[in-house]
Amino acid sequence: MRHKYVLVLIMCVSLTMMPGCWDQNLLKNISLVLASSIDQGEDDDIKVSITYRKVQPSQSAQQGGGSGSYSTTVLTTEAPTLRRARTDFGRMVDQKIDISKMRILLIGDDFSKNNLLPYLDVYYRDPKSPLLANLAVVKGGSSIDVINKLLKEQLIVSDYLNNLLTTASRGSQVTAGNIQSIRSKMLQVGEDFTLPLILFDQSKQLIKVAGVALFDDEVKSGELYGQDAMLLNLMDNRIGKYANFTKKIRNDMELEENNYVTIQVTKSKRDIRIINSDHRHVTIGLDFTFNTSVIEYPKDNLDNTKKVNELNDRLSVIMTKEAEKVISTLQKANSDVLGLGRKYRVKHFEEYQKMNWKTDYPQVKIIPKVKVNITQTGIIN
Repeated sequence: MRHKYVLVLIMCVSLTMMPGCWDQNLLKNISLVLASSIDQGEDDDIKVSITYRKVQPSQSAQQGGGSGSYSTTVLTTEAPTLRRARTDFGRMVDQKIDISKMRILLIGDDFSKNNLLPYLDVYYRDPKSPLLANLAVVKGGSSIDVINKLLKEQLIVSDYLNNLLTTASRGSQVTAGNIQSIRSKMLQVGEDFTLPLILFDQSKQLIKVAGVALFDDEVKSGELYGQDAMLLNLMDNRIGKYANFTKKIRNDMELEENNYVTIQVTKSKRDIRIINSDHRHVTIGLDFTFNTSVIEYPKDNLDNTKKVNELNDRLSVIMTKEAEKVISTLQKANSDVLGLGRKYRVKHFEEYQKMNWKTDYPQVKIIPKVKVNITQTGIIN
């Protein structure tokens, strides 16, 4: 019995020594930043904007009941760095600015042609930084224009843009990139990255995912749109839930729609071959195999194995030509999204040391070949 009393006494004494929530961050005391944007400012400054949500206590909440409502506010400032911009924002609000829950960071097209790493440095030093926040490049207007357009429609900016990018990623139209994932590729020679490209059509007041922005190290250097962007993601082994391609396979049908077929890539396989390892004449072969199902083909007749094989051959030729066009665009942009430099360095390090991959990459001979296999033709067959 005595042991029980001693144990209770020890527990009581321990409770008095236990610390409370010393690091609590109450929602009512902070302004949560859920979306942010960076555009090119004047005199080499950057134009930074944030949207923050603030609890507006209702009359009933002030009297002890209810929880109040949220209001969304946009703030903009120009500063030489993001840290300085945060300091400026701190002078504009009556609460502490908290970016730890930020979900989306928009980058203006003009600003994306600068070196990004120095401006993003602040995120890599703060332990509370939103490293998983998605990034996207905005073209057709400034990124703050996109935010203002969505707020005008009374939409939650972060939710709408995140859902937009998630849907595009599922359809293999883009590969989502966040603040953390792009850092290693900005620092590593031999592998570059892409970011989703959002197009703001000001004449139609329409916001859509148009393709991907290509980067050379830290600088945006090119773009790929529509099905070319989708094909690049497949070539990079980054297929989403599905990838649909509509291709014109003939010109002789009276009804125009009978000249087209729509396929869905269900599985992709890639094989990278170093054909010539000599640093003066590097030649790389890229072999792709796409297993597909036919989801639209008005002409039909796919119950015939010979016809299916003919369609496979036509699609393989078409997709190979488009893969060549994608490779050409990547080399013109000096963007090694496929990471060929890293793979060449691993397999032939001595030859790699004799060249400068960053400057020599556009002259490397890259030979893509796509083989299409139709494995499903739909329920009607």
